[in-house]
Amino acid sequence: MNTETLTTSLEASGVNAPRMRITGVRVHTLTGELKKRFGWSLNWTRTRTGKLVEVSTDAGLTGWGDGACDAEWLAANAHLVIGRSPFEVEAIYDELRRPAEPQQRPGPPSAPGLDVALWDLVGQALGQPVSALLGRRYRTSVRPYLTALYRKDWPDLAGGLAEEARSWVAAGFQAMKMKIGFSPDTDVEVVAAVREAIGPRIGLGVDSNCAYDAGTAARLGARLEPFDLMWWEEPVLADDLDGYRRLREAIRIPLAGGETAPVDWLIENYVQPRLVDILQPDLESVGLTGARLLNHLCWLNRIRLIPHNWSTALRTVATLHWMACCPPLTPALQPPEVMFEFDQTEHPFRDAILEERIAPDPASGLIPVPTGPGLGVTVIPDAVAEFRTKLVEISG
Repeated sequence: MNTETLTTSLEASGVNAPRMRITGVRVHTLTGELKKRFGWSLNWTRTRTGKLVEVSTDAGLTGWGDGACDAEWLAANAHLVIGRSPFEVEAIYDELRRPAEPQQRPGPPSAPGLDVALWDLVGQALGQPVSALLGRRYRTSVRPYLTALYRKDWPDLAGGLAEEARSWVAAGFQAMKMKIGFSPDTDVEVVAAVREAIGPRIGLGVDSNCAYDAGTAARLGARLEPFDLMWWEEPVLADDLDGYRRLREAIRIPLAGGETAPVDWLIENYVQPRLVDILQPDLESVGLTGARLLNHLCWLNRIRLIPHNWSTALRTVATLHWMACCPPLTPALQPPEVMFEFDQTEHPFRDAILEERIAPDPASGLIPVPTGPGLGVTVIPDAVAEFRTKLVEISG
């Protein structure tokens, strides 16, 4: 943004943005009980949890973010945030990395959720959507892929997953992801049932949540290849780099992963060596500052970027702004489509915390990127309080 445009934006917003200062941070931990449990290869759950970060300023603006934030550590190091300008967002992101030993690289960011909230504030102060600040906007709407199809207490797992999958196709979704990792034979049975239920034209990805060793995964991958999968997410442990290399040579299914790792680790271990075909970072771990780095580096290394997203609608909105600025991977007339994860499993507060409803357009199947200032949505404080189980307040 040039100086003239910046000045005009500031005047229009009515906020003295250059002098605006952060006065407080509130970290809300939320918990909600499920009506029915569901599971994946590693566990079952009866609750959903989340963490929202609220940042107040002396200009009367409030920014919100959804993502990790070590509230206790931040409270002990409040001087790194309180009293500073939100426009120092990228400097704050780097300075909030946990202190490392001398001559060692800094650790991962300690507050990605705070980073998202600061970008929200900057956009509000300038009267601009966050997507206008992250880089060139390539699109105004983004295609979601549906996440559902978890393990439930069905007497027939394959039959239950197939029936659920048909319901999501009827609802208009053109791509979806299902859980596997239960055993090789069970995985083949359930994937076959779902593929038969949805037909050949609906995109289908699978996620085994690090269930297998590389040898087992290689044998299973050969059995899964006939089902025309979009990708196989986390077939082995995230840090089994040799296992991923072996699988890239052994199977033809695109490999995906990266949801729990910080940005530097992803760049060094997944992006630069092109270890995976599809990178799936989450704002939970990388923040919007890290996300902006990954946009360029994934493009430079010709790796598809399809973010993981399994939290509240506020994180979905932030991910939409991120994906609006994700460059096409190739110059083709129809390059690989930019998508992101759209969780539709049971969640007591995912949608309740926002005034706006985030959903695909029935005609196109795409979700519009909000155009209002900042993230462009309104958080409902009473809804946050209803599900809050812990609150940490940080001030100078």
